Formats: sequence, C-alpha cells, structure tokens
Amino acid sequence: MDKRPFKIPLIVWMVLLWWTAYSVMFASQVVAMGDTDGKPIAWSRALHFSFGGWMTWVPFSLGVLWLVRRFPIERGSVMRALGVQSLGVAAIIVLKAAYVYLTDPIFQWYDVLPGFGEVVVTSIRNNLMTAWTVIGVAHAFVYYERSREREKRIADIEKSLVSTRLEALRAQVNPHFLFNALNSVAEMVHVDRDLADRMLVSLSALLRDGLKQDEMQERPLRDELAVVDHYLMIEKIRLTSRLQVRREIDADCLDVPVPVLILQPLVENAIVHGIARRKSPGGLLIRARLIHRVLHLAVENSAEPGTATVAGNGVGLRGVAGRLQLLYGDRARLSRPDTSPDRYLVELEIPLPAVDATTLGTRPLERVA
Repeated sequence: MDKRPFKIPLIVWMVLLWWTAYSVMFASQVVAMGDTDGKPIAWSRALHFSFGGWMTWVPFSLGVLWLVRRFPIERGSVMRALGVQSLGVAAIIVLKAAYVYLTDPIFQWYDVLPGFGEVVVTSIRNNLMTAWTVIGVAHAFVYYERSREREKRIADIEKSLVSTRLEALRAQVNPHFLFNALNSVAEMVHVDRDLADRMLVSLSALLRDGLKQDEMQERPLRDELAVVDHYLMIEKIRLTSRLQVRREIDADCLDVPVPVLILQPLVENAIVHGIARRKSPGGLLIRARLIHRVLHLAVENSAEPGTATVAGNGVGLRGVAGRLQLLYGDRARLSRPDTSPDRYLVELEIPLPAVDATTLGTRPLERVA
C-alpha cells in the first residue's frame, strides 16, 4: 500500500491563489464604491459576498483546464474544439445560475429571488465572457506545457545523440591505440621475452581500461595520466633511449575531470608520427596547467625536420576534437600552434566544472622526469 502523502498539484494552488486574490480585490472595490455612493459596506459583508461568488471559479477553472487539455483549439480540430468548449461554457452558465439560485438564502444575491430562467439570463450576462477568458488562459497554459514538454523531448534526444556520438568516437579510438600497443608487444617478443612480459602487463592494464563498458565520459586527469603511463612504458621499452619523457603537471590539475582517453591519442600521435621516425633521441613533454579556470593540456614532441605536420590518418586528433566539441561546445578548444621545424605541439583547453573552480589553482607545480 502506498503511504506517500497526497500532494496537491501546483496548478491547483495557482488557480486557488488567483481567485482568492481576485475575490479580495473585488471586495475592496465593493467597499470603495459603497463609500463613494455614501452607502458604506462592511468589509466582512463585502468579503462574504465576493468569496461566495468568485471562488466558485476555482472548480470551474480546473474543469476548463481539463477540457482544454483534452480538446485544445489547434489546426485540424478547430470546429470540434470550439463545439466542445461552447458546451463547457453553457454548462458553467447553468451551474453558476443553479448555485446562485440555491444559495440566495445564504448570500442574498437578490432582494427578491426571481424565477430560475431569469437567473440563467443574468448568469449569461455575468459569466459568458469570464468563461471564455478562462478558456483563453487555459489554452495559454496548455500551449506552455506542450512547449516545455517539446523542449524536454528535444533535450533528451540531443543528449541521447551526443552520448551515441561520444561512444562512437571512443569505440573508434580504443582499438586504434590498443592494436598499436599490441603490435609493439609482438615485435618485442622476438627480441627480449622479459621485456615483452613487462609490456604485456601494461598492455593488460590498457585493455582493461580501453574495453570498459560504462557510460563514463570523464575522469580525473590523474587516471588519464595513469593510462598514458602504461602506454609510455610499452613505448619506452620498444624505443629505449630514443624516447625521453618529461611531465610538467600542476598538482591542482590532477583531480580535474577530463574526457576519457583524451590525452592518450595525443601521446600516441606524438610517438608514432614524430619520435619513432627520428634516428636520434626525441623528447616528449606532457604539460598541464590551470589558467583562469581553464585546464590547459599540451603534448609537445620532437619531430624529424620536414615531417612535423605529419599526422597519420588523423583518427586520434579528429576523435579528440570531436569529443571536446560534443562535451563542452565552444568552451573547449584543440589547437596546433606553429613551432620550430623539429617540434610538434598540440594544445587542449578544457573548462573546469563550476563546483571545482574555487578550490583549484593554488598548489605548486609538480615536475616528473
């Protein structure tokens, strides 16, 4: 048995508040008119008369709202809706006349109560325009409800599409770097089995992370760097002294949420299309700083002169740029500033969540060789 307390819908409170305020205002006008005519009317009498008449519109208004929701005036059903609503207005007029006729002994609407037919005629004069006004307001409310529902549906659809596109981009990036790592391990098996075993440990960590089936689109930068470390461990064994890694990470950046697998493709791009093509040792710099509530990530690498702009098939960079756009819109940015011929640089700008912005940006720089 459901024991939750019954909650009165907000629209009921709104209608009740409106007609209560209208009744008080009408009573004040009756008192003012009595003073002007030299026939003072007590507030108690004015309120008694006003509330007795106008508060009947509370159930009438709610009934009209129900009717308009069922039969709104809209393209394709105008005549049908007008017919149904006209019947509703007629019912209000008759019910209002019956109410006045039956409650006259209480409120003394008439000095001498006339026949019911005359009361109906008076009800037509007094309530016809009010009823249609209420119908107009009800239509405005119904159209507003529909507009909000339509906006919510559109937002839900857009959210679903964004999620789908994000997952597609992740699915595109995951095998891309995992297969490259697997190829590196396969090459090392024929050279040094002990090192190949260490590479397999890191590869298993990459596989666990890359093949996670969850809907998480962001994680702390420290977790993203941990994945990068596994990948770099494999590449360091493969490239030996040809790969020199340096990190400049603002300690406050470590807990900042970043898109999953946003940094690793940039590191892979730097190694595969930059450092691995060099005959001499090459350097890789990973930098993270906070500037004006924006996380600035950078991956800079050595490149063979004349090939600094080579980017392979572009899957990694396109995936990174696409996910930044979907998650943050124009608030995030991927750029490739011009550098020297033997350097290649990719920079990301990711906005901080508002809840974390006030607590970040105060700790010293952490340098890790």
